[in-house]
Amino acid sequence: MRKLVVMLLLAVAVFALSACSSVPAKKDTPLATFNTLVVRPINWSETVTDKIDGDEAKEYAEAQPKLSGLFKAEFEKYIGKIGYFDQILFTTETAPKGALVLEPKIVTLDPGIRWVMAGTATYQGILTDADGKVVAKYSAKRIVSRPVYSSMIGAIETLTTELGEDAATGIPEAK
Repeated sequence: MRKLVVMLLLAVAVFALSACSSVPAKKDTPLATFNTLVVRPINWSETVTDKIDGDEAKEYAEAQPKLSGLFKAEFEKYIGKIGYFDQILFTTETAPKGALVLEPKIVTLDPGIRWVMAGTATYQGILTDADGKVVAKYSAKRIVSRPVYSSMIGAIETLTTELGEDAATGIPEAK
């Protein structure tokens, strides 16, 4: 009985320690000296969208402000959970001295084909200091299924929203 209790306590301790190790401590990253994060808007002209053309390209262009809002809302939801920054600013203005600047880029965006091919998107985050010197980079890739009832914009909205989460939660892994 005693051996069972010891094994159970050991298992609980290992589980608790592994749960705590999922986000690296800020002091162990290149971001240790930064308390303010400035997030720039997505530059959609840098996104490769080979499979979006014709009427879909027009619809995609019109949807970009909404897509930016979805990305930002999801980013805001998750950035506080990592606990790295005292202040988060979403602006195009000059970053304050000592701030970390995130240049989010959706590198590729493919909405997929209904029933045939899943939609995919690749994200790259570039973190610079206020003077423009690159501090770290990180990336993520998302894949979403494309059911028959899903529109092209619906798939892109899902991808963009999920990349907002990746942009926030990936910061601790930046190197």
